[in-house]
Parts: sequence; C-alpha cells; structure tokens
Amino acid sequence: MPLWLLFFPNTPYLLTDLFHLASLQIYQAGGHFLNTTSDWWAYLTLLLPVLVMVFSGMAQVFNLFSAIKLSRGQKIGSFVILSLLSSIAIYLGRFARIHSIELLVHPVTVLKLLLGDWPVEKIQFVLIFSILQLGIWGLIYFLQRGGQEE
Repeated sequence: MPLWLLFFPNTPYLLTDLFHLASLQIYQAGGHFLNTTSDWWAYLTLLLPVLVMVFSGMAQVFNLFSAIKLSRGQKIGSFVILSLLSSIAIYLGRFARIHSIELLVHPVTVLKLLLGDWPVEKIQFVLIFSILQLGIWGLIYFLQRGGQEE
C-alpha cells in the first residue's frame, strides 16, 4: 500500500496534460469551431485516456479506504490529506520536473524541494489542485451512491 501511495499523484497529474489542448486549432475567435478532423482526433486521444485514467485511478482510493475500515471522519480527513500531498507532488512534478522514482533514488533532493520555498503561487496551485481532486472524489462518491439507491 505505501508504494501505491507514492505513485498515486501520477493519476491526478494527468489533468495537467490537458493544457496541451490549447495547441489544437479547433477554437477560433468569435466562438467558432473548425472542423479539422486531425485536431478533433487529437482532442479525443488526449481527453479520453486522461478522463478514464483519472476517474478509475481516483476511484481506487475508495477501495483502499474501505479495505482499512476507516470511520466517516477518518475517510474525509484521509481524502483531504491525500489531496494536499498529491497536489504538492503534482506541483513538484510539473514545475520542478521531479518524478516519483526520485523519492527513492534522491530522497534528500526531494525533501529539500518539499521543505524549501513556498511562494504564494505554489500554495495557490496546491489548494486549487486539492479542491479539484476533492471535487472528483465527490463526483465519484455521488455516482457510486446513486447507483446503489436504484
């Protein structure tokens, strides 16, 4: 389980790859869209795997928390802590270009980056991505619960 948690931030990290959608020439000024088939295929091949992997990976956290029998309050706290920690890892991966394996290979370097400077932009990014992850978990919870009530 601890090893799985070290690599978990790679799942929501995929959401940062959606910025590559900006390089597509689909949207034009004035709210018009171009029917450029190659760009729409690029849109599909970027968006679909990100959505599938993010939702399936983040849904696994529910299974993990169910397996260790946490109370409701402990689950909520665990989701908040995991979202904050993974958001910090996403920040380090996206902006400092640190990869998960470096936790094992260069732990001192990673620790220095974790404890180093915390400019307001870093704090804002961590909060925004934490809220995004909590929102996705809320949606997964809502969808799972809705299916059980029928």
